[in-house]
Amino acid sequence: MNTVQFILDNAETKPKAVKSMLVALHERGETVSDILEFVTELEIRKTKVPPIAKKVFDICGTGGSGKSRINLSTALAIKLSKKYCIAKHGNKAASGRVGSFDVIGNLKLPVGDTPEKVKQQLTEKNLSFVFAPAFHPALKALAPIRQSIPHPTIFNYLGPLLNPVPLTAQMIGVSSLKVGEKLAEVCAHLGKNAVIVHDTAFGLDDVSIGGLTKFWMARTGDNKVHSGAFFPEDYGFKSVTNFADLAGGSIEQNQLILKMLIDGTASKSQQDFLGLNEHIADEFFALF
Repeated sequence: MNTVQFILDNAETKPKAVKSMLVALHERGETVSDILEFVTELEIRKTKVPPIAKKVFDICGTGGSGKSRINLSTALAIKLSKKYCIAKHGNKAASGRVGSFDVIGNLKLPVGDTPEKVKQQLTEKNLSFVFAPAFHPALKALAPIRQSIPHPTIFNYLGPLLNPVPLTAQMIGVSSLKVGEKLAEVCAHLGKNAVIVHDTAFGLDDVSIGGLTKFWMARTGDNKVHSGAFFPEDYGFKSVTNFADLAGGSIEQNQLILKMLIDGTASKSQQDFLGLNEHIADEFFALF
């Protein structure tokens, strides 16, 4: 039994040992090989959604910024579903900020928790919020362990890589440069079409409205990782200098801001944040 199998198979019976191993991985720094080993094992164990006759995209962040901020990618998924088929893989927050499934509960959005339901939602609505725990039973016992660790674990980095829906391409937000470089290499190894973005101004897992966005891109059939950077002004947006303009709060506050983003009544800073992310997603998805 290797390390990955030990962690997945002993979370319930040996939680202290599993927690120690996850913390040790974090302190050492999760490598590309570590991430690939976890993805390979979890791919075997996950419940899959059958392919549908559409191009399907995902926008999913790793979290881990530790900052209270609005659920930008949730609003982005709703906006993009008017143009693309979006299978947004997500969960409730394991640590830190409010997660996508913490805010969408009473908003009458399509939540997919079975393969049949996800396939129907994608076919009929062009949108499904794919509830990760329903498709990854191997991770259920790990939830309380992850919640007890006050920093991201390797599972934060795995989430965007384990969507049970066959994807055409995906945009992945990361909260650090090191994670971005690693996930780009992982995506290249796995043959995924992915663009990985990092907000260097505020340290968020989104395209930055506050300053420089660093990005890495991997494409099927190309083992290389392409990288670059840009500013909001390059796309006609003015940089936001005060993080408080983008900050979120409680689940109820984030739900209200989400509704306002969807309705177009949020603040200019918040709407620009959404607009810039939508523009970059459009550019990337148009390649496929």
